[in-house]
Amino acid sequence: MAKNSNRDSNRATSGKKICPVCGAPASAAAPALALGIEKEFGTTAETVAHLAWLPTPVTPPPGLKARLLARVRASQAPAVESGAPGPGPDLLWRFASVRSAADWWRPPVPGVRLKELSADDTTGVALLFVEIEPGQRFPDHVHHGAEFGMVLSGDVTSGGRLLRTGDYYHTASGSSHTDIVSPNGCTALLCVKAESWRAWRGAHLVPAE
Repeated sequence: MAKNSNRDSNRATSGKKICPVCGAPASAAAPALALGIEKEFGTTAETVAHLAWLPTPVTPPPGLKARLLARVRASQAPAVESGAPGPGPDLLWRFASVRSAADWWRPPVPGVRLKELSADDTTGVALLFVEIEPGQRFPDHVHHGAEFGMVLSGDVTSGGRLLRTGDYYHTASGSSHTDIVSPNGCTALLCVKAESWRAWRGAHLVPAE
């Protein structure tokens, strides 16, 4: 009796569409839906095979969001121009750039030039950017005020020491600077007395082209 029932069930389902998702006979009331699913996704095996190619979720590294937001903000900020005032009505900011051709000076020797970033009468301090080409020598001189300096790139001999990137020095007023040579080229940031800088600039330097 059970065998007859199974044969009847098989006959009842023969010729009917089978749902490609669950394998059950498609409802006679919704043949278009069953055909649409099959057309869109194919068989169940094909659908599973496609799902296997989906990318695995990846947790972003720490700080990624902050870095992306910082880049967006940076892309919206204007570039620095020498002498340009800062934002706001009080003009409490001032900017300068070594990329600007303005305010460069050079001594009467090749391969050396200085950029005046700031010479503030209020503080009495001048901030200078110095470039020395490989193998070139900075002119000997005597300081009439203290000097603070840091090597930004390359190397240079000064004060009987070889200073490299990140090295800092300080000299007192009256110190003599001799044998300043850069073996591989050098950039440095100097902080000197503004009055002394202007006097030395007027006596020994000319505008750099």
